[in-house]
Amino acid sequence: MNTLITSRLAHFRFALPIGLLTVFAGACHAHPGHAHEIGGIGWGLAHPFTGLDHLLAALTVGLLAALWRQASLAVVFLAAGGLGGFAGAKMGAFLGLESALALSVLGFGLALAFHKHVAQSAALALIAIGAAAHGWAHGSEAAGALSITGIFLSTIAIVALGAGAALAIRRSPRVITGAGTGIATAAVAILAGIL
Repeated sequence: MNTLITSRLAHFRFALPIGLLTVFAGACHAHPGHAHEIGGIGWGLAHPFTGLDHLLAALTVGLLAALWRQASLAVVFLAAGGLGGFAGAKMGAFLGLESALALSVLGFGLALAFHKHVAQSAALALIAIGAAAHGWAHGSEAAGALSITGIFLSTIAIVALGAGAALAIRRSPRVITGAGTGIATAAVAILAGIL
């Protein structure tokens, strides 16, 4: 009985700060420095590399796709991001979008840290939802087809970089776990407005 209570308290101690950060994340943005978007192919190509949430999400998806040898993860990430981008361009941003982006990066990071213990089907669903949110944000920010094309091309490149990195660290479980933990920690920092 005592271990059950201790276990539940441990989960609560982890969940409470994340929940509070999620509630108060409206004042912080996962896309800092993008208040005056001008659009164009150059902006679209640069944005995924300068938006920390997008960079971490795409790298993590590439890492997971290569580690699990499931190219479908990358395809789903790109397709769901494209669909989300279309929706974002038509409907604009929604309340809580920035929190959703940071939470998706948190989920992706945890999936990487525990990649041997996570059901790939659950990760696929998480990636689809997270990618749709990232696409939505970019669709609501981008100014035209050239911006969207640039974002899409850069995202493909970042996913490929993540896959290449996975091949380099495949036999280093501590490095993989550390990378996932670092990505999850960065997501919490984004939620807190630190990054």
